[in-house]
Amino acid sequence: MTPVLDGVAALTATLEQQRDTLASMLELARREERAIVGGDVETLTVLTDEREQLLELMAALESERMTALVAIAAASGGEPASLTLTGVAEIAGAAGDALAFVGRDLRERAVAVRDANARNALLLRTSRDIVDRWLQYLRSLMTSVLYDADGRASEAGRRSQLDRSA
Repeated sequence: MTPVLDGVAALTATLEQQRDTLASMLELARREERAIVGGDVETLTVLTDEREQLLELMAALESERMTALVAIAAASGGEPASLTLTGVAEIAGAAGDALAFVGRDLRERAVAVRDANARNALLLRTSRDIVDRWLQYLRSLMTSVLYDADGRASEAGRRSQLDRSA
């Protein structure tokens, strides 16, 4: 093999690992969605730890990807910053077909993970907004209770506030 083809093989293998990691992240996002909808805080805590591990793996794989791109650039006389998957696939000939396929698949999975994370963020924001509204309502109940001269809560004040909420 030539140095370029060695680099393309390493890059393809790294992108395959990134693709598989993104598949795991997508499954994790789906489990997070179920936990959010079900209000399962314990599961969300466990999933957060899993997410951190997957993000660490992606960071390590990104380092490997950059190493492979530097090797390809050095072997082909290009600049690593200017290399694209399409460009590498073109100079790699037949080996570039597998690289191009993995690259497209990787992008599709990255978009799916991004969309799932956005959906989960919306669910969390909506949940937080509902909790905030309930807290405001409960605080208003606490502050609107009337007290009589002996410091006891007035029944009239309590009843009128509850009547308005029903």
